[in-house]
Amino acid sequence: MIALARQGGNAHILRIVWGSRRDYGRSGRLGGSQVNQVWPAAGNRRDRDTASRAGAVLLLVAAAVIWTPAHAADTYPRAAAAASALRAAQTITDALEAPVTTELASALAGADADAWAAWSAANLFSAIGALAAADVQWQRVAESAQRRGDLSRLGDALAQRAEIALSRGNYALCQQLAESLSRLAQATGNRSRGAFAEAELGVLARRRGHLDAALSHQERALTIYRSLRDDYGTAQSLTDLATVYRDRGDFAKALDMALEAVSLRERSGDKLEIAYRNTGLLYREIEDGATSRSYFERALAVAAKRDSPVAYAPVVGAYAGLLNDLGEYTAAQTAAEEALAIDQALGDRPHQGLEHLEIGRALLGQHRTDEAVTELETALALGRELGQREIVARSLLHLADAALLGHDKLRARGLLDEAIAGLEAARLRTQLAHAYASREQLARAEHNDADALRFAHKYADEREELLGIRASRQLAALETRHARSEAEQRVVLLAKDNELQAALLAKQHLQRRLGLIAMAALGALLLLMLWRFAGVRRLNRALARRNDEIDRQRVALGSANRKLERQAVELHHAAITDSMTGIANRAYSLRQLARSIQECAREGRELALLLIDFDHFKQINDLHGHLFGDSVLIAGVDAMRRCLRPGDMLGRFGGEEFIAIVCGRDADSVIALAERIRLRVAEKLGELSPELSQAATVSIGVARLAQLEPPPRLEALLEAADQALYAAKSAGRNRVQRYAA
Repeated sequence: MIALARQGGNAHILRIVWGSRRDYGRSGRLGGSQVNQVWPAAGNRRDRDTASRAGAVLLLVAAAVIWTPAHAADTYPRAAAAASALRAAQTITDALEAPVTTELASALAGADADAWAAWSAANLFSAIGALAAADVQWQRVAESAQRRGDLSRLGDALAQRAEIALSRGNYALCQQLAESLSRLAQATGNRSRGAFAEAELGVLARRRGHLDAALSHQERALTIYRSLRDDYGTAQSLTDLATVYRDRGDFAKALDMALEAVSLRERSGDKLEIAYRNTGLLYREIEDGATSRSYFERALAVAAKRDSPVAYAPVVGAYAGLLNDLGEYTAAQTAAEEALAIDQALGDRPHQGLEHLEIGRALLGQHRTDEAVTELETALALGRELGQREIVARSLLHLADAALLGHDKLRARGLLDEAIAGLEAARLRTQLAHAYASREQLARAEHNDADALRFAHKYADEREELLGIRASRQLAALETRHARSEAEQRVVLLAKDNELQAALLAKQHLQRRLGLIAMAALGALLLLMLWRFAGVRRLNRALARRNDEIDRQRVALGSANRKLERQAVELHHAAITDSMTGIANRAYSLRQLARSIQECAREGRELALLLIDFDHFKQINDLHGHLFGDSVLIAGVDAMRRCLRPGDMLGRFGGEEFIAIVCGRDADSVIALAERIRLRVAEKLGELSPELSQAATVSIGVARLAQLEPPPRLEALLEAADQALYAAKSAGRNRVQRYAA
């Protein structure tokens, strides 16, 4: 990859980074396994040393190159980058041909200096899109490889030159080079290069209007690429074949192949913008503007991310055609002009013709007739020069539209008649219907009723056929999408079936091994074979039973999970609950108290802690026994709980001590609550045993969070409540005592 960086304000300096993939030509058919690295593997140490020295020569030359940047007023940065790259290529070429560079290369690389320098420069120029300079260097590489008998290097050079000739519109040279590459591939047995040559010949045949020949070449290329398992070449051949089938009117096949190419490109990431662009063109043909725009926008995003003018130009140029079809003439003009600026910088003449045509259409749509005529005449001249019938016929048609707008009937008639002949030959039905309608309009204006009637019939016939074609194209697109969806579902089902078959094969393999072990006994072997065959026949039933067993196990597992959940709840409840009284135990009570202190302090709410202790409890245990003491605690806890609100919490602090946590009440309300608890407990215990009416009472110490120094702490609140309880005990028990701060 060659990256161009602006440094120092007034200069561009080459920064050379060698990578495993590069851009070669407009269609990008060379890539992956088809393109060698810049420095191919040498056969011995001497070759590797020569390669290293030649690389050093090129690096020295490239590092020394400084050229003038693109003018600041350039409208299109990508075109400016392409132009800068071409200027860089020319500067490097001049530097390589300078005597001092030649002497340096000879000193470092010896007799192989010229060959290695040409190879390196050719790769560099191809990468930056300097096609003219690259072609000169690839020709030098080919001549050197032919002299040395290096057929592999010669094949690379022929492929590169053919691609460059195709991009520059030199179709005669491209055909000559592709045929030479095909003969070389047959002689060396290199099927990949043979497939590339077939693909090039197919593109040439399609551009010349020979669709049957194009189809034959592309199908041969696709067959070879599939047999080689070359996804990159397969995707490109599918793209080219889709274009041929589109031109032949078979949109079902065209769309199916385009979508398969998209799938391959999406997996590899190579030249994805080409697949998206060509699919967008297909949807444009069937007048599905929304889907077409979607694919074009994806193609533009990918091409822009690659930051390669060579990749971006064909996408934005084709997008201009869609925008013209949709009546977005200003946007179409901008897109076509950007593509034209890049292609003019790159020297890509075939695409320049299409871009001049789209600019002319956009200007006509904006009623700028004189400017449109200039662009359309330029497109016509390029189309005639390159022998591209489609550009010629469409340019003539739109020039005729301009003549009609200018009321130049004589010129309009001549242009229309010539356009109709070309459109009929190229089978461009949409434009042909337009031409017939314009010709009818012109005949009526000239009061030529016979011609008007004749062209009206032709227009009606063509329009009727177009309606049928459009309907069939749209139906084909729907059928293709449906077929691909079904195919994807079949693939999933086949994958499932393969998994089942693999399981069956594994089972049979195990059975076979068991049979081999039992070969010692003829009777055992016979029984084993019978069992194996019977097992195969019973396999479906066994699988069904296994599924039933799995369902039963799933039900049992669900039941076990529910049981575990219940047990987990019970264990959690047991972990936080006092087993005797059923209220929160000490650990959980302290955790809840700590959490309540934090929440109330954060929210500014009051919190009170009641520390409750049963009076004379040891005497009760000594006189009546521990079981009776337990019943006293249970009855007392029940009385306390009835006095509390739902948001309050009651917990066992230890032995006969309990705590109550009360939030959001003032001091008097808390004291009133404590008094209710004291009285209710005494009443309840008196009901339990009359002799306890004076002995079984509780003392309560009350401490509030507001009485403590900040920050609030659990230990401080417990200490304050304990002091209040101690004061209540000291004052004679059976009473409520506030904490005195």
